Amino acid sequence: MKYGTIFFAVAVLTFGLSGLSSGAVNISIGFIGDETAFGDHNNAAFEWAEENFVTALISPDDLAAEDLTQYAVLWWQDGDTDPNGLMTDNVIGALIGYLDSGGSLLLSSAAEMLATPLGVESGAARIYGPGTDAQAAGLTIRDDTVDHPVWEGFDREAGTQIQVTSVGYPMTSDYWSSTFVDAVTIGDCWETGTDYGDVVGAFVEWEQGDGLVFGMGWRLAHWIDNNTELETLYKLTANVICYLADQSAFLAVSPQGNAISTWARVKAAR
Repeated sequence: MKYGTIFFAVAVLTFGLSGLSSGAVNISIGFIGDETAFGDHNNAAFEWAEENFVTALISPDDLAAEDLTQYAVLWWQDGDTDPNGLMTDNVIGALIGYLDSGGSLLLSSAAEMLATPLGVESGAARIYGPGTDAQAAGLTIRDDTVDHPVWEGFDREAGTQIQVTSVGYPMTSDYWSSTFVDAVTIGDCWETGTDYGDVVGAFVEWEQGDGLVFGMGWRLAHWIDNNTELETLYKLTANVICYLADQSAFLAVSPQGNAISTWARVKAAR
């Protein structure tokens, strides 16, 4: 994967502290979901996206009719329900068409499993949760991904552990135990007392046509406020979104300046 140069302008930003309502980063996100069915996790993720990026909500039923090329990144987050039943032929066709044309898609929590019905992953995912245990959990930087842009702003050394959640997990999915076939692991997974290496398949990416899909499942996308590591989750998710935007054919240039100058203005204002 070729990493672009735009991403690194956002490297020093800290997202999600109190929102960027007066200067959201100029990345257009199509947040996929049915707002009437949102629970605590999806509401929290959507509100954060609205505060920090230029975000529009898209119902899965509307994907086929929507001009998806107006979005640098599509984000399907579902930490409250099982989204598998929403994967109609029209939805799959719309997403694959967008990806083949160079778009970027983030699948998080239970939505990570959608990589399989989309056809970008041949392996079978599992879905489970929510759960309320007291496990801390996170990611380990791999020696073959030290230079990956998603680690920007973290201690970039192989073996560095990044705690992303302090307790429990949402409705979620992953590719335990090594059931993924096509995914490339970007970060290994650990929880209190156990280092899982790359067998969870929960922080991974796939290429599809000219586009890119990123999966963020397992315990990672735990958006409710009993997670004391929310600031780290915000930072990591922002890195993933900015990386995906940088790779997207549909990253737009603002009339007031390009994405780099927008990010610079946000940095100066923080």
